[in-house]
Amino acid sequence: MSVTDLHPEKSGGTYAEGLARAEQMQADTEARRIKNEGERVRQELANERARAKAQKDIQRDLDDAAEERRHRGEARREAAEAKARAAKSAATWRKAAKAIAAVCIVVSLPLQVMAFWDPHAWFLVAAPFVLEGVAWALLCGAQAAIDEGRPSWHYRLGALIQALIAAGINYAHGSAEYGMATGIGGALCSVIGPMIWDLHEHGRIAKREGRTPRSVRRAERRTARAELQRLDAVNAARAARDTDVWERALDLAAAYGEVRPGRRSGLLSLRGAKAPKVVPGEKTYTRACVEIHGAEPGSTAERIAHMRTAKRAVRIAQNGPLDGPQKDANPQVDSQTPAVGDELSTARRKAPKTPGEDGRKRNGGTPPRRRPGTVKYHPAAKKQMALAAARQTD
Repeated sequence: MSVTDLHPEKSGGTYAEGLARAEQMQADTEARRIKNEGERVRQELANERARAKAQKDIQRDLDDAAEERRHRGEARREAAEAKARAAKSAATWRKAAKAIAAVCIVVSLPLQVMAFWDPHAWFLVAAPFVLEGVAWALLCGAQAAIDEGRPSWHYRLGALIQALIAAGINYAHGSAEYGMATGIGGALCSVIGPMIWDLHEHGRIAKREGRTPRSVRRAERRTARAELQRLDAVNAARAARDTDVWERALDLAAAYGEVRPGRRSGLLSLRGAKAPKVVPGEKTYTRACVEIHGAEPGSTAERIAHMRTAKRAVRIAQNGPLDGPQKDANPQVDSQTPAVGDELSTARRKAPKTPGEDGRKRNGGTPPRRRPGTVKYHPAAKKQMALAAARQTD
């Protein structure tokens, strides 16, 4: 409270007025304090909500990161388990192939030794070891070629031929000496051992080269054939629909070199493939449409005009005529109030009036008639019309 408030006689007011002003100032101060306190509380609540929202967002991000880490950990664990299972399966398959090969050697090699045994030519006992050993030596060469990334098919082919020779000898000797069953068994043992090991090496080759499974390749070929059939149907429809555009598209495709290789099947694969077929792409066909019709595929000048006419008819049906007569905002005022500042109206006021013309605008020379029940002019409107008439007279 100021000194002036305590001594109102010095400020030109009464003591009661000073007390009233002091109380008003105190009330204003209290109101501002309450308002500031409310603003502070609201700001604290807003800050608290912002902190809670930020904390919630941070927690959600942490949860998402933890979930992503968990998924990555599960994926790595599953990949490690799959790799371990694959390694275990490969090791088991390798052991089984070696065991089968060893058993086959135990059966086929003694049978060949008995076939080549001759007391007078004892040195021929080494022939079975040569026949069986050459096949396994070639398979070892194929394994080395696979490890070094070299072609291995010739090693494997030589091993197969050598195994067939040994199988023939076992079949002939076993059938003659011990019966058909022994001959067939010895022949199979001579072939099965190298063949099982060759299958093992074939799997290693496929894994090294990243070959896709046969089922996947068949599915891809079926998908490719279906896509080619779809493209052929689309191209046939385009050629039948618009010959000019299709001919231009073929010319552009030939210029751009857009061709499809011919298919090979049966004897055609031996005699050579079919000639490449020119097939326009989507961009080429679109360019041909633009060059012929000036519009994108499926549109022509007639089609666009028809579409615009149909849209206009719909708009007229919904909203009325688009180009209807322009109605004045204030027809009564325009017909009874002269246009001040209009050069044409000024010239007409100066010129003598012709019969049927009273100087008013757009009324055909006939002033409006007031009918019973018409709302009367407001006094302000009458005054404004009088002023306009006076200015016209001046």
